[in-house]
Amino acid sequence: MTVDSDSLSPLLPNGKKLTEKSYDAGPESPRCRLLVDQKLVVYLSGDVVAADTDPIKVQDRALVRLGSPAAADIGDDAVIADRGAMAVADCTYKGKQQKFAVLVQLQRNVPEKVSERRDALRSFLRSYFPKAMEKQGCQ
Repeated sequence: MTVDSDSLSPLLPNGKKLTEKSYDAGPESPRCRLLVDQKLVVYLSGDVVAADTDPIKVQDRALVRLGSPAAADIGDDAVIADRGAMAVADCTYKGKQQKFAVLVQLQRNVPEKVSERRDALRSFLRSYFPKAMEKQGCQ
C-alpha cells in the first residue's frame, strides 16, 4: 500500500522506526497497519462493496466511537472524526459497478489538538484515497 509520507507524517508520533504491515483480508479488502517503534499508530482498510451499500451507514457506530464524525468533501462521500476518517466513491471494479471505501483509524492522539488532527486526517485522506482506489483496480 503506497502512502504519501508528507501527508502521513503529521499523524505519526515521534519515534525511530516506521513499519508497515500489510495483510490480506481477501482480494477486495486490503488492510495495513502502521507501527512506530513496534506500537500500532494507524490502521488502514479498503473495501470494494456492492453499489447499493452505504459504507458510512454500515460503519456509523465505529465512526461515532472515533469522535464527532462530520461530512468532508473527499470522493463521493466522506466523514472526518477526531481519531479517524472514511471516504467512499462509486467505481467500476472488474467490470461491475461497485463502491470503494477507505477507513483510517488512529490509535494515538497525534497531533494533540483535535482540530489539527482532523485537518491532518483530511489532508491524508485526500492524498491517499485516490491512490488506494487506483491500486485496488477501481475506476
